Amino acid sequence: MRHGILTLGVALLLSTGSAIASDTPKVVALDPRLEAQADGSRELVIDARIEPGWILYASDFEQPQIGPRAARVTLADPAQPHGPLRSVDAREGHGRSFAGDYRYTYFSERGQLRLPVAAGSTPVTGTLRAQVCFEQSGLCELVQQEIAAR
Repeated sequence: MRHGILTLGVALLLSTGSAIASDTPKVVALDPRLEAQADGSRELVIDARIEPGWILYASDFEQPQIGPRAARVTLADPAQPHGPLRSVDAREGHGRSFAGDYRYTYFSERGQLRLPVAAGSTPVTGTLRAQVCFEQSGLCELVQQEIAAR
């Protein structure tokens, strides 16, 4: 009997969790692509469209111990980055926590991240991990989205 109640409880929690997740609006839409460079190398370019009122933290700041999470891209094998992830035209902000003052960069409405990758013709896949925040309320969410570019 106890096992049956526990199973029912877990099933209800899982079904409620998935309903909440499916009702959550997508705050960031990603459009990844590969651009060929004159020297034969390639760049993974990720264009982001961000819902109004939200910001997406960029990649080019030193992540504080407590505070915003910088955007990071992890490539799937066999792709290897050939340089750091760069944020294009990100805005700069400053914050303070009990751990001290910090600087961050972010995008509002639109943003672009660029990552140099090896030359070749193979598609590039990976995962973008970042943080978005709703400026009015201060609500923040972690983002983890798979990307694929050809």
